[in-house]
Amino acid sequence: MENASKALIIAGAILLAIAIIGIGMYVYNNASEAISGTDMTEQEVNTYNEPFLRYQGEIKGSRAKTLCSSVASHNRTAEDASELIVLVNGEVDASVPAPTEEDAAGTSTADITEISNAILSGRTYNVTIGFDPNTGMVSTIGIALVE
Repeated sequence: MENASKALIIAGAILLAIAIIGIGMYVYNNASEAISGTDMTEQEVNTYNEPFLRYQGEIKGSRAKTLCSSVASHNRTAEDASELIVLVNGEVDASVPAPTEEDAAGTSTADITEISNAILSGRTYNVTIGFDPNTGMVSTIGIALVE
């Protein structure tokens, strides 16, 4: 009788160990899916950037105003601060980190409208684009008057 009870205890311990290992694998798989789900593929990044890249270089003021409207519309629908695009009056560097909640200057509709109102339709402007070095997504757009 004593051997049978020890066998049951050993069998219970083995089943408990298998259950703990199974729960651990389940948690690990869910965590790795959540982490990998935030990464965008290169094609997704290109699709995200494409509406803004078509304005890069020298453009007329009317197209620059359209760009301002596109950025304002994009920022209104952005899901979090990392997706906001900062619009600046002047040129920007090619590699610029994405704005944070605290540092989202140039992303509000009022700021973008102010820049848009300063743009003259008949003039030529140089549009430069800054990309977040971590994600490759557009993070900053600069509009500078060409003299």
